[in-house]
Amino acid sequence: MSISTWRGPESNADDMYPLALLRSLLKQMMVEFGAQGSCIALYDESIGQMRIHTHVRLVNMKLLKGGASSSEYNTDGSRSGGRRVTIKLFHDANSGSTRKKQTSNELVDVTAQQNELFAVGTTYPMGQDLIGYAWHKNEAYAMRHEDYVTLFHANHPLPIHPDFVPLSYLVVPIREVMEEGFSSAQPAQLVGVIVLYQLNASGTALHKQHLEDALDHSERVALYLQNNRLHRAQHRSSEYLKLLQGISTTFPTSVKLSDLVESVYQFVSRVVDVSSMLLTLYDRDLDRLYDVLAVRDGRRVHGIVETPRVMRKEERPLLWHITQQAQPDNRAVLFSPAQEPHKAFEYQELLTGVWGDQRQAESFLLLPMKMLNRVVGSLCITSMRPHAYHPEEILVLETMTQIVTVGIENAKLYERDRDILERYRHLLTEANQREAELAAVNSTLQSIASVLNVTELLNKLVTSVAQIVNVEMCAFFELSTDKSQLYAHALYAPSNVKMIDDGSGLPIVQDGHKSEHDQLINLIQIPFKGTFLEAMIFEGFFYLDPAQLEELANRSSEGGLIFLREMGIQYMLIIPMSYQGEFMGFLAVKTPTDSRSFRPKDVGTLLAISAQAASAIRNAQFFEQREIANAELERLNKLKDEFLVTASHELRTPLTAISGYSSQLKRQSARATPQQVQKFANKIAVASQQLIDLVANMTEAAQIGPADRKLDLHLESVQVLAAAEIAKNMLNLTPEQNIFLEVSPTIWLRGDASKLRQVLTNLMENAVKYSPPESAISVSASVLQLSEAQELLSDDQVDPALLVEHKDIPVALVRVRDQGEGILPGDRQRIFEKFVRAPRSLTTPIRGSGLGLYICRRFIEAMGGKLWLEQSNTNVGSTFSFYLPYVEPPQEAGE
Repeated sequence: MSISTWRGPESNADDMYPLALLRSLLKQMMVEFGAQGSCIALYDESIGQMRIHTHVRLVNMKLLKGGASSSEYNTDGSRSGGRRVTIKLFHDANSGSTRKKQTSNELVDVTAQQNELFAVGTTYPMGQDLIGYAWHKNEAYAMRHEDYVTLFHANHPLPIHPDFVPLSYLVVPIREVMEEGFSSAQPAQLVGVIVLYQLNASGTALHKQHLEDALDHSERVALYLQNNRLHRAQHRSSEYLKLLQGISTTFPTSVKLSDLVESVYQFVSRVVDVSSMLLTLYDRDLDRLYDVLAVRDGRRVHGIVETPRVMRKEERPLLWHITQQAQPDNRAVLFSPAQEPHKAFEYQELLTGVWGDQRQAESFLLLPMKMLNRVVGSLCITSMRPHAYHPEEILVLETMTQIVTVGIENAKLYERDRDILERYRHLLTEANQREAELAAVNSTLQSIASVLNVTELLNKLVTSVAQIVNVEMCAFFELSTDKSQLYAHALYAPSNVKMIDDGSGLPIVQDGHKSEHDQLINLIQIPFKGTFLEAMIFEGFFYLDPAQLEELANRSSEGGLIFLREMGIQYMLIIPMSYQGEFMGFLAVKTPTDSRSFRPKDVGTLLAISAQAASAIRNAQFFEQREIANAELERLNKLKDEFLVTASHELRTPLTAISGYSSQLKRQSARATPQQVQKFANKIAVASQQLIDLVANMTEAAQIGPADRKLDLHLESVQVLAAAEIAKNMLNLTPEQNIFLEVSPTIWLRGDASKLRQVLTNLMENAVKYSPPESAISVSASVLQLSEAQELLSDDQVDPALLVEHKDIPVALVRVRDQGEGILPGDRQRIFEKFVRAPRSLTTPIRGSGLGLYICRRFIEAMGGKLWLEQSNTNVGSTFSFYLPYVEPPQEAGE
């Protein structure tokens, strides 16, 4: 029984031998030995087994003895003295015509539907069934069908359709023909196996006497197959030479990247089977790797030619190592990711990326592109077919990559020569260029002077400077308030890399705008106080060399460290900017590529721009400060109005109660019962306590002061459960109200114990006041990383600098959930301001000053945490959350 199922002749359309040749060879042997059916199995390298390639039998024929073409054998297999068997055609009664002798109609293909025995596409491992047995023995043999069944199918049924059943078989191995002088000690390799069989007794029986002649005939078949294979190999070699000649003409007549990519893709696709492909180039000038072509599962990844994927070589260490270390005698990397998972894991970097996940591919090939000791790039291809890439094809692809590599190097040399010529032309037109530069400077100064927004002004300044002197990076570093740091207020840097079809075929950096993450620019900070920069503020200009840049990087925060080391800065021009003797900051300009300094005229241009820009910056700062002051006055005026409304509203209610019940006591003092007097006194006491609470909150809010004022805190390790229990006990709860504490005793945080209890008390009190009497109120606590807590923050509380300043530390997250009426979206940020209450809460009997949440947030932020409204749904409830740094429980806590 075969090891695979029948797949039909169309599945083997890519076989190396044409079916017409195989049918012709089988037909000759059938005539020679009087067989009525035959099949041929050839060795398939991809699976290491014999595969049936074609199966035919005679149709409308009978074997007749005598005539000019008589067989050498009698029906019993003995020599007949030169008599042969002649193939003649019966008259086809159904068609009414007689077919011509020796035409293709004499044979008919046997399909699996007719007979599953020796079906086309069936495979046989060595030693299995009739064909595998002949392969194993490497001998020809004949047998009757009964013996075949006994020998190979004694334990399982023979898969034969009742269309026909052979009577006898002649099995002949096809041995590779040895060249003269080849050692006879080494046996000839099998190319395939031929099976001849008879269907009836009208012809000559297949006997053992035929074996010697059958082996002689199989040798002629082997010669035909080898000659055909050599002919096809010569044809392929000719085609490969034509392809190599074609791709060689692409260079240097064209140096466009698009032509290069298309030529490589078309060439590789015509030589080998390609499921996916990745072409990566390396630019030494920019020290970057570019993925310029990606094909994923037979489909191109669009847009990658126009906008390649750009990486530093440190981001692709394995690819860089392979291409850098590749030697002429060991260039290619070839293996099967699907069959060799350990290698797939080792080469995971190469098998993933913009071209998809190739770890399930059957074949993988990497060809480094290297000329002498210069890395140019690499070509990676995969196929879903096993053993898809053979040495001959790999050699052709290596030759192609060498042609492309030389072409790219020639293109670069051509580009450098063109640059030299351009520089010479620039010298001839220097006067015109200088005039254009002056016009650009005037335009820059005019555009800067017309802007009153400091950030917009500085962005225009750094962009204009970078464009005027044609550099990749320019930044303005402003002195911090405490004069200890310099932070980047504006930055111009390449935001993307784009391929330009300028005839060079090489990637260049386009002039871009600021990064999409403008809010992260301020994280770029470098030290000022105590550094050599502090003594340079009165210099006209100076340069920073690699040693000074490294010194600043070692003393910088993470943002400054990344900026100084990852931007590829070697030398930088620094221009101190001052206004009327007051230092404002530095204009930092990266020097042009491969240059330590600017031309004197460029430095003069930048000094002129900086002097004029300093005045414009100061004017913009004065304008912004005035606008901020006006906005602050308007905000304070609005807060004052809101405070008056809130205070009058909140104070009037308890005062009215005190006044009313006091009047009742005066009028009814003579006839009032002790119970009534007690009732009036209680009402007056409650109203008085409300007044006391309101005044206390106002006093505390006034003592807290602005957000930048430091509070007097005593930070220590505090158990969250203990603080929550104390806060809960401080509340006045009705019998219907209950607060559930879902807090583990092992959760501790760093904070001020009294301030933490006050925060918890305020949050619980709000939850109790605004929730129905029998609703559930819960206080929970958990420990998580700061990065996880950041994802829960409200929009107004998100701060990207937190992770930079504090790293990803563990924090204790506390949540207070109620089932109240909720807070409207428009009020969710305002409720944390002074004297602000939600508008609809003013119509309720619940009293408040609008200061509780403001005080809570100030306390939590002073202790190093955040407090925010995490969730609120109308008539469902709200969740107020805060976090503080987590600490391990002290040892005595266990006791």
